[in-house]
Amino acid sequence: MQSLGSLQALAILMVVLGHYWEHDPVFMNSVGVSFCFVYSGYFTALRHEFGSGYGLRQHVAFLGKKLARLYPLHLLAIVLGIAGAFLSWGHGGVSPLAMLGHLTLTSSWIPDPSCYFGANPVAWFVCDLFFLQLVSPLVIRWLRQMRIGHQLILIALLLVLEFIAGYAPDIGTRSRIFGRYTHYVLYQFPPMRLLDFATGIVIYNASQSVRWTRFRQALTAHRSTLIEATAAALFVWLYWAGKWWLQPHCYRAFCTSAAAIIVLLCAFVLTCGKSGLLSRLLEVKPLVTLSTIGAEVYLLQFGIQYCMMPVYRHFNLEAFPIAYLAIRVSVLLAAAWLTHHYFTAPIYSRLMSSRLK
Repeated sequence: MQSLGSLQALAILMVVLGHYWEHDPVFMNSVGVSFCFVYSGYFTALRHEFGSGYGLRQHVAFLGKKLARLYPLHLLAIVLGIAGAFLSWGHGGVSPLAMLGHLTLTSSWIPDPSCYFGANPVAWFVCDLFFLQLVSPLVIRWLRQMRIGHQLILIALLLVLEFIAGYAPDIGTRSRIFGRYTHYVLYQFPPMRLLDFATGIVIYNASQSVRWTRFRQALTAHRSTLIEATAAALFVWLYWAGKWWLQPHCYRAFCTSAAAIIVLLCAFVLTCGKSGLLSRLLEVKPLVTLSTIGAEVYLLQFGIQYCMMPVYRHFNLEAFPIAYLAIRVSVLLAAAWLTHHYFTAPIYSRLMSSRLK
């Protein structure tokens, strides 16, 4: 299922470009983040049954494995963020509360930008993901007790409610219901991301249905290519429609881009058994490598940027926007590759081997 991993890698790259490229500061990274949460829900349901024999001991081991992969990288990103802030602005800019929240993976529960952004502005993603993994057995078991049709209706209703909360004039973003916490409630607040995560679980559950299986068995390479191309075209169209029509209220793009994300992911899940042309293109080596270092790219994007800022300013690269963007992304990718091979992967291997012993 390498094509799905490559899609997530491209979503992460969207997040980076959304942060680095001032012409699209909100919508691009919002769609990319939402895709990553949906993808996480799908693969959690795919890889873990959470059956009747699954108890507290198994869940502690499950969470330990997830933390062994991300937590050391999370700490490194915090250190780089603080060091880069000192190099660029002469101060770390991290409060004790923010640091405590980052270390305990609870910063995204504090409705204060200085806490959930803190030393590493994307650290809140790890905190939210930890919460989602924590409750994943309950969510997956609960959803599997419902019929597929009822699961789809539930997700649709939640999306409608989110649209009202986030976009409807005088009800959501410009009302007194959320006030100055609107962005936090709709974007960083961990329970809100259950909608994205549960959407991925529902996609997996639907892919196990009899109808889905029959349709997949009837696929040919030609039909798979047609499905993938249609899904990609719909994703692009729905993305731009949401961006241009709803950008003024874009605190959370998922309620408008959900259809685009669901269509894209469902299409490539469907064609995994019989890959189309786009799936085969997604399996080229550069995208495989990018999917391997995706976590490093995502978590290090600000730390590397802060550390390199004095160099960029010295050469006045901001005067050349396109070259500046290309250099920053290239430096980030190189740093992520080095980090994965000489930091993340060795530490993860040692932690897993010690656990087995």
